[in-house]
Amino acid sequence: MTGASHRVGRAVAVELARQGMGLVLTYFSRAAECAQTAQIAKDQARACGHEISTRVDQLDLSDVKAATAYAQELRGACAGGALDCIVHNASSYHATPFDSIDADAVESMNRIEVVSPLLITKGLREELARSRLGGVGGAVVFFSDIHALGRARVGFAGYLLAKASVQTLARQLAVELAPKVRVHCVAPGVVMWPEDFSEEGKRAILARTPLGRAGTPEEVARLVRFLVMEATYLTGSTIAIDGGRALR
Repeated sequence: MTGASHRVGRAVAVELARQGMGLVLTYFSRAAECAQTAQIAKDQARACGHEISTRVDQLDLSDVKAATAYAQELRGACAGGALDCIVHNASSYHATPFDSIDADAVESMNRIEVVSPLLITKGLREELARSRLGGVGGAVVFFSDIHALGRARVGFAGYLLAKASVQTLARQLAVELAPKVRVHCVAPGVVMWPEDFSEEGKRAILARTPLGRAGTPEEVARLVRFLVMEATYLTGSTIAIDGGRALR
């Protein structure tokens, strides 16, 4: 799982650990926090009657060569065994005001969100296909954004171009890896507020959210757990988890 150090990434890691899954967790810059995620996951797994293994690695997804090499390293670690799921959670979320957009920034976001996840999944496809999770094989979960479902957002062109490509990638891999691997895409709305988000901004967003509140990392994690472990006749779909906000 990429991007496992905090927020949604941590919640997903913990939820899968509670099901007895061993974890390989990556981070870009938050080493101590990712190590803490691993410990919390082990503790929660033990509380549910499971003893799991954890591994924590630094990975720069903007470096596609490093991503390819990492997939090969994990193949060796699997030693011909099975891999039950990959969760591509890592993201490069930041505004890019239109006047400041340049090719390097857009290309970097695409390497992080699209190219490296594609290469990692490609490199581990045989291990995923060997899984008998749910009796149907392994699963891959990508993360998009509800604003990439058709609602443009001023100042985020680079980020949303990449997130829209993530949805296309999920659909394409669902076909390429069928029938032994299922591929899913999750598109969250607001799940925890950014620390610097204004109260006025919160009120404006909640006014357009039918359920009237922000989501929680745990709610997203439960959706990921369902997609990985129970959604045995679902592949290629993008699922919004946004309190209905995409409807308005």
